[in-house]
Amino acid sequence: MKTKRWKARTTIIAAILVLTLVILGCMEKRANENIGDENKSHERVRKILFESARDAPLKDGDFQKNPQKYIELFSMNLDGSDVRRLTYNYYWEHKPQFSHGSILVSIHFSPGRVLETDAGWEIAVLDISNSNFSRLKRLTNNSYLDIDAKWNRDGTKIVYVSDSNKRTADELKMGLLPQYDIYIMNSDGSGKKRLTFGKPGEVNADPCFSPDGDIYYVHSEGFSNKFDLWKMEGDGSNKTPVLIHNNLIKSINDPSVSKDGKRIIFEGKISSGKYNLFVLELEGLKLRRITYDDGESDIWPSFSSDGTYIVYFTYKGDQENHTQKIRISKSDGSEEKEISTFPWESFPTWFEDDSI
Repeated sequence: MKTKRWKARTTIIAAILVLTLVILGCMEKRANENIGDENKSHERVRKILFESARDAPLKDGDFQKNPQKYIELFSMNLDGSDVRRLTYNYYWEHKPQFSHGSILVSIHFSPGRVLETDAGWEIAVLDISNSNFSRLKRLTNNSYLDIDAKWNRDGTKIVYVSDSNKRTADELKMGLLPQYDIYIMNSDGSGKKRLTFGKPGEVNADPCFSPDGDIYYVHSEGFSNKFDLWKMEGDGSNKTPVLIHNNLIKSINDPSVSKDGKRIIFEGKISSGKYNLFVLELEGLKLRRITYDDGESDIWPSFSSDGTYIVYFTYKGDQENHTQKIRISKSDGSEEKEISTFPWESFPTWFEDDSI
């Protein structure tokens, strides 16, 4: 994100500075309309990082055959303005996560109509110090699946999901059972370590770090699609269930911990089959539902650094005919605002940096 920094050098420049700050203040107010006074003390929360196909040749035959090839990373202000394209390639950079000057992605180098469970997914890092975002470092390199990567608090560790059965595309077609497990590695891709040891058919997925280094994730036995929320220490020890699916929440997915470590927000599958957002207060395990069924699924939520806002996206329709739009709201679900101006934008995250 580009932030102008001004220094007074003379009396004349100091006078100009006053006028400039007034103008910038007005611009900042417009860019953060309906976001609230709480953000005034957290000025680094200014951008949303997300994936979109808004620049795709929508009427082109290749787009119809290979739509995910045209998904790129973008940034925008909290009100949806100032949309900027960050990547220019034919890869699919998926589920971006920002930390300490780098963007962590799950990436597929040959996307066509790719599923998140297909072979070929890798973990990579984009260095945003390069103006065209082309400096890409692969952290995994194999023929099976590595996906769903998240940073720890200081950007030194990465947790992710890998198929321990190491199924290739051909083995997928043969029906070989998956064995999804949680792994951890250093930020440069070294020191890979397996943390869960599921049986064939079991799923351990959607990992994320808490500020103290613990890891939250979801677990399902077999293909029940009924996921429970679990927790373990950063070395994989002391695995403990935190919240079990029930009559209200049929499945728990995509947990994300607040920066103070006191709350977890996640999407819960309700009776209609759609997903709504829930917040779990870890002290006392108090559960609150913050969105309700409006015919759309609410997916991929995360807290702003000060914990006062959340960003997520909504999914409506079936796989062939659907819309995905990004929304922002207060952390209790109030003051919800749709900020996408294009029908297929998803997987937003907070982009809190002064470098672009």
